[in-house]
Amino acid sequence: MRYLKRPCPVCDSVESKTLYQQHFSQMSSGSLLAGYDVVVCRSCGFGFASNIPDQTVFDAYYREMSKYEHQGRLGQVSEYDLARFQATASILKTFLLDSRTRILEIGCATGTLLSLLKESGYENVLGVDPSPVCAETARRLYGIRVLTSTLSEMTFPNESFDFLILVGVLEHVCDLGTALSRLWNILSSDGRIYVAVPDASRYAEGEDAPFQEFSVEHINFFGPVSLTNLMARHGFRQIFCQQGLFQVNYRTTTPVIHAIYEKDTLTFSGASFTPEVQTEPGLIAYIDHSRQVDDHIRKVIDEIASSGKPIIVWGAGTHTLRLLATSRLAEANIVAFVDSNPHYQGKQLKGIPIISPADVKGRSEPILISSRVFQQEIERQIRDNLQLGNELILLYQA
Repeated sequence: MRYLKRPCPVCDSVESKTLYQQHFSQMSSGSLLAGYDVVVCRSCGFGFASNIPDQTVFDAYYREMSKYEHQGRLGQVSEYDLARFQATASILKTFLLDSRTRILEIGCATGTLLSLLKESGYENVLGVDPSPVCAETARRLYGIRVLTSTLSEMTFPNESFDFLILVGVLEHVCDLGTALSRLWNILSSDGRIYVAVPDASRYAEGEDAPFQEFSVEHINFFGPVSLTNLMARHGFRQIFCQQGLFQVNYRTTTPVIHAIYEKDTLTFSGASFTPEVQTEPGLIAYIDHSRQVDDHIRKVIDEIASSGKPIIVWGAGTHTLRLLATSRLAEANIVAFVDSNPHYQGKQLKGIPIISPADVKGRSEPILISSRVFQQEIERQIRDNLQLGNELILLYQA
């Protein structure tokens, strides 16, 4: 299905320039989309995905297919995620001067960041997440109350909160205007909002799999200026902005923007925009770099496909979905896909079943680890936890 061209979420212009076309294979059920166009707005310079479904499709996907439940770790986050949340909490506490501040985190996953704030003495913390498993895990692990809802579906009275937290959220939201209007309404008159998003102007400075920032879920590509433009348009005045680099896993880093905004009662509908001039060259550099890394991966996959030998592919997320749609991986003799996410298990890719890690026991086929961010973790799981001796095929240097 081809969707309508998306207007710029920042300035509403319909004039855009296409930089790249992303493609994904789809599971037998539950997939979000088959691809999109990576574009930049010709008027304000914002980068975003065009030709995508509407917000209701995204809301259903996050309810049913969440990958943020960490069920393989019983809800516990990795050491890298914990360090990232600790760094975020340090930033937040600089601006949270009253322990009674009413705090809401939207897209809180299993509640780790809120638990750190609670441990620091903040009494009024609440979370919202689309996944009921995340909500239950937050209660079980930390005693944190989390409501099961998406950003677009949540309902709170006006001025219910003094501080809102959105970590890794706005890059996932299709209808940004409606979302930010809702956030403005539920924030107190002098309230603040913390936003953290990947920094598209510096994607090429990160370390990850090629094109991974153009994931199934990422549809907005912010630079510092375009983020400020968007927030200003919807009544938020910037008081803090910092560019940083987070280590999100072993040898995997993501450039990020941290920003805090105050609710502004002035009307910004007629505000002028500062042109975003960093995002387009940043995206072009990232695309060029990704293509270079992708060339090596394709050579490995070409050899596998040409050999005809049966293999198991470990990983059924964005990394694999892209390779199935854009390389010869679909031609390989794949007998099974493996994934730790229970939402994927029982489904099929290209008519081939997605099984759980436990179901690999007793199988002798070589295993292709189709992930960069979790390559080391999967290798440990195969060797140490499952005690399997299968040949491992790695796409990235250890």
